[in-house]
Amino acid sequence: MAQGIKPHLWTDQYQPSAMFGSVLALSGVDGVELAYHGPAGCYTIAGHIRTDQAPMGTYSAMRPSGITEDNLVMGTSMDKLRQLLKFIKLESEHTGRTPSLVAIVNADATAITGDDIAGMARQFEKETGVPSIALDTPGFKGWDVYGYDLAHKTLLAKFAKTDVPKKPNSVNLIAPYLMASQNWLFDLEGIKQLLAELGIEVNCVLARNITTKEIENFAAAEYNLFLTSEDFPMFNKETEKLGVPSFGADLPLSYGLVNTEEWLYAVAKKFGKLDEARKSLEKASERVRKVLRFNYSYTWQANLMMQKRPALIGRAQFVASLARSLYYDMDMFPELVALQAGTQEAADRAKKLLEPLIRDGLTLEIMVNPAYIEFARAVKRANIDFVLGSRIEKTLIEGMRIPHHTISSSYYFNTFRYVPVPYVGYDGILYLLQELGLAMEDMFHEKESWQGKVFKNI
Repeated sequence: MAQGIKPHLWTDQYQPSAMFGSVLALSGVDGVELAYHGPAGCYTIAGHIRTDQAPMGTYSAMRPSGITEDNLVMGTSMDKLRQLLKFIKLESEHTGRTPSLVAIVNADATAITGDDIAGMARQFEKETGVPSIALDTPGFKGWDVYGYDLAHKTLLAKFAKTDVPKKPNSVNLIAPYLMASQNWLFDLEGIKQLLAELGIEVNCVLARNITTKEIENFAAAEYNLFLTSEDFPMFNKETEKLGVPSFGADLPLSYGLVNTEEWLYAVAKKFGKLDEARKSLEKASERVRKVLRFNYSYTWQANLMMQKRPALIGRAQFVASLARSLYYDMDMFPELVALQAGTQEAADRAKKLLEPLIRDGLTLEIMVNPAYIEFARAVKRANIDFVLGSRIEKTLIEGMRIPHHTISSSYYFNTFRYVPVPYVGYDGILYLLQELGLAMEDMFHEKESWQGKVFKNI
């Protein structure tokens, strides 16, 4: 059972809401129509969140009920939801486009007033025949993990069939968004490629760029492969009913060489494909070697990176995996790692991934869900060379005159990544090296230092 992380006294903490998770997960279903029952501010956030799924995927429709303070006070918010669902019905009839799924999602305000979104979903499905669900995922229910968990469970309960034949050598990929690199869209494609080289078919990705038909066939997979260390108790119960066992939550993500080897061999062992894994790594190793061999720029960067002391902050499994790669692949000393976790299980699993570094002599400070000011003070105390994190804390860290490079968190509000080159796998180490090169550049050349200089005789 998932154990929640105790809330912090400070408020400047990374705590993506349950609504965040439900909207992002549901947006991965092709043809979904999201009926957002909440005020304008929350709707704006939800609108941004769902765009993570759009590149190379699905751009979901989402409409707001448009409630105001008056509706909440006077008890008329349900009337606004009825109007919204009526509009969705009329638009569908007018355009001839029928949604594959109508999903009602609420916000804090409409959850507090007890609006019956489940009853409205049942009524809408009865009137129209369109599959309809309701997700009660207000922010106060917990982190985004709660929203992902409930969305995954609800989709399976609604669509997944039990009487489907098994596909040999197949997996369902679970929660790719919680890989939590800013490049997760393309990292997922890299994961698919790694599996394809083993001869393993991806049956369903929950939930990214999928159809309701794929969800119906969810139970055809041999295993669920988790791409997160977070715990999903509601999903786990549902998938147990379907007879699909899960693994992967305890593995490092395949960022860097050491993690890719451990991840790929663990997956291959499940399917009896260790020879295929070895051949895949040999080919990838040769590709990387061709790029870096006799590469003068790389030799400079590799030597400059040695024994540098970065700090990392981000989702627990991602930064724990990245810290392992920095230490074992690049001879760097990640002496401060801040784990952001929605469940105690995620924090514990990340700590376990970091144990070998400590055993091998690294002096490592681990923080769990620190307030940003706490993290910043720890960075300053540790005399860190640069920070790898997200745009959220970037201004704070750079304001302390410490270099910061954005590499994690959601796709939509981070630095710009348009080229579909993954970070994962042996090949992905080349992209990670480029990111580290940018971080090193910031470390050697303080940003905007030219403003304090006067260049003469030019």
